[in-house]
Amino acid sequence: MGKKGMSKIPLLVVSCDRYADLWAPFFTLFWKRWPDCPYPVYLGTNFKTYPDERVTTIRIADDFSWSSGVRRMLERLGAEYVILFLEDFLIRRRVNTPKIERLVRIAQQRQLGCLRLAAQLPLAFAPSHRLKDYPDLGVIAPGETLRVSAQAAIWRTETLERLLIPCMSAWEFEEIGTQMSEFMPDLFWATYEPAIVYDQAVEKGKWKPGDLRICQAAGVEVDLGARAVFSHEELCNHYRASESRYRSYEAKRKAISHFRAGGRLTGLRYSLQFLRQYPLSAQAWAVLLFGLLGSSGITWLQRQYVRLKVARVGRRQLEKMAVAQGRNPQADVSGLRYPEPGE
Repeated sequence: MGKKGMSKIPLLVVSCDRYADLWAPFFTLFWKRWPDCPYPVYLGTNFKTYPDERVTTIRIADDFSWSSGVRRMLERLGAEYVILFLEDFLIRRRVNTPKIERLVRIAQQRQLGCLRLAAQLPLAFAPSHRLKDYPDLGVIAPGETLRVSAQAAIWRTETLERLLIPCMSAWEFEEIGTQMSEFMPDLFWATYEPAIVYDQAVEKGKWKPGDLRICQAAGVEVDLGARAVFSHEELCNHYRASESRYRSYEAKRKAISHFRAGGRLTGLRYSLQFLRQYPLSAQAWAVLLFGLLGSSGITWLQRQYVRLKVARVGRRQLEKMAVAQGRNPQADVSGLRYPEPGE
């Protein structure tokens, strides 16, 4: 299997047996739209295998969480860099292979922690600013919303593993990972235009109707007995809830970012916006009060928040392991050391 420094980095499709019904639609469209993919393709699963000689299945058996599973897949690959996909990313257009190869070279030559291939909403926010030497690319600066995400990207494995605290969901990886990344020296870049055009077909375990139409138009069969399909009303309600959640999340992130940079007035404006949405939130009041103390105050608060989040995830991991082994889950959490932000 791959060694560090391998010339062709692996492309890893992260999945699990519960999503096996998506493998045929994913890979049918993958090979249809990227027939000349030059990278060895791996599928990470629990016990099942996908019957395609072009795909190597990595079976990790049972896993406790999304992040734990991804870590085990990366350990099996042993590569310095990896292209990361999820099994519900349905490619919509022909992939420009030379373009992807160029981006892989840039990521390796510049030793990037992450080069995100997805671009534009609803998949990704725009980078913070353009790069002079690479006008099609931009920096995702600390403080940006979803600086760390599970969207398609080229990752340095070491960077990704530091963010994959065991027992995190994919959503927690994005939320907590984004905050952890602010204390890391690693570079996070992204494309301004999608390097690979795809749709994320499943939300909350349900198909989105538009993506079923993509499959139908491409002649791809879908097992509709395996999972439900959003109704129009359900999907609208889901998007409205997501939009409200991300507005508050972005207001909080921008308040923290401006306070850390010394911009008290701008930080105050975003902080008050966050507070209006959640007037009884202790977190909203803490951001306001510590932000007004200055950069050192809000940085201290942010570190404590990340420590708390990581500690909760770590405790959950130990409790799950204890239950699985028939032990008292409370007996294993004392004296546990959690990674510091940026370790």
